[in-house]
Amino acid sequence: MTLRLYCLALLFLGFAHSTRGQALPFSDNFDDGNFAGWTIFDDREPQSGPSNWIIEQGALKQTSNIWAFAPVELETRYHLGTHVSSGNLAWTDYSFNAHVRSTDNDGVGLLFRYNDENNYYRILLMNDPAWSGMDINGTSVNTPLQRIQKFVDGEPTILAENLVDQAYPSGFFSLTADIRGDTIRAYLNEELILTAIDNTYSSGKVGMLSYANVGVYYDDILVSEDRVVYESLEGIPITYPVLEERAPYVQNPTKSSIEIAWRSVEPYRGTVQFGTEKGLLQNSVTEDSSTQKHHVVLESLTPSTRYFYSVSDESDEIYAEESTRTARRDEESQFAFLVLGDSGVGTDTQRKVAGQMETSMNQREVDFMIHVGDVHQGSGDYYDNVYFKPYKNLLKNINAFTSLGNHDVITDNGAVYLDDFYLPTNNPDSTERYYSFRWANSYFICLDTNSDYSPGSSQHAFLLDALNSEERQSAMWTFIYAHHPPFTEYWTNYYGDENVQNHLVPLYESYGVDMVMNGHTHSYERGEKEHVHYLVSGGGGGGLDDFFIDYDHISFSRAVHHFTRIDVDGAQLTVQAIDENGQQVDRFIINKFTDVSVDLLSDKPETFELGPPSPNPVNSTTTIQYHIPQDAHATLDVYDLLGRRVMSLVDRFHYIGSYTATVDVSSFPAGRYLFVLNTNGQRKSQQVTIVK
Repeated sequence: MTLRLYCLALLFLGFAHSTRGQALPFSDNFDDGNFAGWTIFDDREPQSGPSNWIIEQGALKQTSNIWAFAPVELETRYHLGTHVSSGNLAWTDYSFNAHVRSTDNDGVGLLFRYNDENNYYRILLMNDPAWSGMDINGTSVNTPLQRIQKFVDGEPTILAENLVDQAYPSGFFSLTADIRGDTIRAYLNEELILTAIDNTYSSGKVGMLSYANVGVYYDDILVSEDRVVYESLEGIPITYPVLEERAPYVQNPTKSSIEIAWRSVEPYRGTVQFGTEKGLLQNSVTEDSSTQKHHVVLESLTPSTRYFYSVSDESDEIYAEESTRTARRDEESQFAFLVLGDSGVGTDTQRKVAGQMETSMNQREVDFMIHVGDVHQGSGDYYDNVYFKPYKNLLKNINAFTSLGNHDVITDNGAVYLDDFYLPTNNPDSTERYYSFRWANSYFICLDTNSDYSPGSSQHAFLLDALNSEERQSAMWTFIYAHHPPFTEYWTNYYGDENVQNHLVPLYESYGVDMVMNGHTHSYERGEKEHVHYLVSGGGGGGLDDFFIDYDHISFSRAVHHFTRIDVDGAQLTVQAIDENGQQVDRFIINKFTDVSVDLLSDKPETFELGPPSPNPVNSTTTIQYHIPQDAHATLDVYDLLGRRVMSLVDRFHYIGSYTATVDVSSFPAGRYLFVLNTNGQRKSQQVTIVK
């Protein structure tokens, strides 16, 4: 008998709404609006909570972020929170099926041969890699997992497990536990994922669990003596409703295309008119069908060109003319972008930072924005109030190249984020979760540090391919951005992400990445380690973190609401952090051809000095040593003999120490120049002769 016919037979027999009968088959679809017959149990030492099991839209839902045990090592050993149970202790061999959906990324699963709250088998699915704990061998893991476990007197044993890229999919999926004799089989969307052999329990009830999950649904429960495995729900989409009008926002500009997206409560066929002259929009693209989620691609455009556009419905212009630009040509070397992270939940602080970003863009041109994650600082379920409204005056003119934060993946593993944004899909998985792009003389790589990036993973292979690509090799600058930082001084008991340190930092260093940009910590921090510059710009609007630990290589850090502006000018980067009131928090310059090393362990210098360059005369690379007797901001510049500054070599905070700057001067015309060191009103200079 097929599953569909079997379920029809159940309906005919009147079992479809029975939660009280103890004979098999047993089913519950919760359409009666209650879950009578199910017993709720919150596990030991609950943190947060209590649980909140409710009926919502004809399904049983648990909405409380409840987990057991405060110490992380215990929390991730047990993965407990709350569960419900029902049925008959005498049930022996059966199939237990449910339709499941998790809008969070934490634990879901089924309990079976359930004797009491401390003695049962279960299937556990965990998508959040940060809380996966130990594997079957007792080794720490940092990846989603699928497990069959038994609990005996409250103590868990792993009977079988998979460490996977994704423990369960977005949207509803079918989950089945089939128990026959001593054999347990687990099915996900009709596919066998785990098998275990154990004879501890021969009979028991059934149940469903929720571990630290703020949105898990269970529906269409069926317990049957026959071997029944629910069919796959894969491919059945969940649509996210359009609740209000959303103004146009620029997406995914390339050298030859620009995408314009917007949303409307009433569906219609939208039209985008565009052209290269203001007020003269001679070209247009109209959507093929009526929709609420509008997305129009303007193609066959010219690189590095400003385009004007307007948006119309089927009768009239509804959004007035704005402008944006295509990506710059590879040979160009001047542009600017903004960096923002952890941008809040629609607070006044977030809007003040957004206002300062608008001011910066209006004062000097900005090409695009980089968002380093937690675009949504809440549950990742609705972006209008927390993103599209606060930044609408930016987004109508420049694209935001966004990255997934841990909050963005809470709802349906980032499905709402992926529904709202149109990003590059140039990775092997053809997803928008991680990608790369070229802009002028710079190459950008976006990573998803919520997903697997360990050696052997698809993302790790993508990163290696990107770093070795011709497009990257021909670029002057390489920027990488993702949510989780490898190092951070703020956020109590958080040292930075250990897996980023282990799996990504060695690649950053060995491949000569210039700058890594992150968020997650709500602060501003920057430093340099093994010639890689690290920038944390996570002060977009969320509550600020407290100082925790001092890293030697982080030269400046502060808990402040801010954004960061980076101006690229050939071989020089100017980096500036601006707070919510428009005040400069920090400013420093990175020169591509200046390498600064420091000796902090030798005798502390007593005087401010600048040594002579060596070699001198020079035709390629020279070194110059300087001594900083007290913590201070110092600059090292090159001037010609007419007193004109021709290059900034160093512009940064210095701890007490002796520094050596290695400078490539091969691009300078022959002649005599001055190296000039300035700090705290003091000035030292040395002459150098460049020969050809």
